[in-house]
Amino acid sequence: MAHYNKGANAERELLRIIYDNGFGCVRIAGSGATILPSPDIVALSPNKKISFECKAWNSNYLNVSITQMTELIKWGEISGTEVFVAWKIPQKGWLFLKPEDFAKKAKSYSINQKQAFKKSQNLAVILGKQAVLKE
Repeated sequence: MAHYNKGANAERELLRIIYDNGFGCVRIAGSGATILPSPDIVALSPNKKISFECKAWNSNYLNVSITQMTELIKWGEISGTEVFVAWKIPQKGWLFLKPEDFAKKAKSYSINQKQAFKKSQNLAVILGKQAVLKE
């Protein structure tokens, strides 16, 4: 139960951040236990539709099952939302990753922390609050 609470609390934290940035948003409690695929958070504004699968995991790697990633991608296609895996690492904050940032392995999609920090997108950019800086 402690792991569930950590994950649910992280989802609520992200929900508040997204809401405070002007989005209508919902947390889909128990999203991993439903019959139909659904992300953890859906965020909507007049100009943006975004879905997030949230993970709160203190590890050097993040693994997302093939089934869960496939369902997230399918949800994005059906709903017309951009999809992200939001990884909360204690003491380090949130990382926002696209499914294509992960390497497909035999049983899961995987990314290590070093790669995740390089590939993570800024939430303000994702939410359309800030432009991407050109290199």
